[in-house]
Amino acid sequence: MNVTPDCNYSLRIITPSTSEQTPSCELMIFDTPTGKILDGAVLEAALVWGDLLLLCMTDDVPYEEGLRIVLLDQDYKTLDSALIGAMYSTGVFSDLDLTEADTVRFRFFRGLVYTLTLLPQASFALPFFSDPGAVWRPFKWTRRFRIDTHPLPETGTPPPQ
Repeated sequence: MNVTPDCNYSLRIITPSTSEQTPSCELMIFDTPTGKILDGAVLEAALVWGDLLLLCMTDDVPYEEGLRIVLLDQDYKTLDSALIGAMYSTGVFSDLDLTEADTVRFRFFRGLVYTLTLLPQASFALPFFSDPGAVWRPFKWTRRFRIDTHPLPETGTPPPQ
């Protein structure tokens, strides 16, 4: 089963971001409301994996951007979710790579490559200990996707001595 991009999805802002409130939006398909309300403001990627939908959304908050990842079933029920973010840190979603059937790679925070592996069924995970730093999830004993990080390979010449 391959992960494939789908441009038929979009977001409609319901509540804009404020200093006290996370933005909320409604998922749209072909500009038709689905009734599914999500946290986030900007749809960075909508990816289809079998009958599941993986959404990557940012909050559109300068200087403290977060990336929200949500996995939905065919009825738009949330199967798993995660937030990548840290106080006073901003990220840019880039370098999306879908070269493997069940894996999504991307960059968000400088110097790290994130690898998201979709799992065919719910898998046991220890809350608070199964994810790398700056990845936050709701308290659950299972996961439908795993997130790992790796530093970008060193490039260029070594600094002068």
